[in-house]
Amino acid sequence: MGIERILITVRTYPNVSTKYIETVCTGGINDNGHWRRLYPVLHRQLEEEKQYKTYDVVEVKLNDHSPDGRPESRHPDCSSIEIIDHLNTWEARWNWVSPTILQSMRELRDSESTLRPVRVSEVIEFIADPIDKEWSPKQLELLRQELLFDGPKPLEKIPYDFRIRWKDSEGEEHNSKFLAWEVGQSWRKFRDIEKVRDVWLTKRLCSDFELSFFMGNFAAHRQNYGICGVFHPPKEIATSGSLFTDNE
Repeated sequence: MGIERILITVRTYPNVSTKYIETVCTGGINDNGHWRRLYPVLHRQLEEEKQYKTYDVVEVKLNDHSPDGRPESRHPDCSSIEIIDHLNTWEARWNWVSPTILQSMRELRDSESTLRPVRVSEVIEFIADPIDKEWSPKQLELLRQELLFDGPKPLEKIPYDFRIRWKDSEGEEHNSKFLAWEVGQSWRKFRDIEKVRDVWLTKRLCSDFELSFFMGNFAAHRQNYGICGVFHPPKEIATSGSLFTDNE
């Protein structure tokens, strides 16, 4: 096991897991510019001082073994997590992320990467498909086990599957699952799907930003990629990016 310093850029909304009860897929870039997928992380069960947020810089012990065969995946020692910084400015975030941005999903697939940001040329549609409002009996039983071990309050199910139709810089259109922590939290905040759609389209995914999606594939379906997070610095940061060359 080695200790790595990682900028957290990706957190998915918690998922019910047969093996781990509840997990969050976490991704980020280490200070050598390499992408890492940290799995499993039982984020809500971490001690409060270890519950990292997006754009926190953490130090964590990682097992070099890839638990699922994907090259970026590492098994973290969650007890070792230490939050050492938070990047408040888009300039600082741009320094870390911009060297790793790819121009298209074709380039991502050709690179054999399974977790990287891809530049967005156009957002076409924000889709919210209604699903069951309640967990299945099997999922409920797993979540009850969490309560037996004095875990956090029961995980709320988001009653929608979110997707985004978008084009990359080569003009190829995609219809991708939207899995980011932030979109789940938007639903929990507003409880109004039209409000959620409007906030994302006007404040997070609009043309004012130099937009990229953090794309990650699925362990069981390696050919399919979902949007695990959104990188949306102002356009002026991207055009002046050459001014910011050191990871800070």
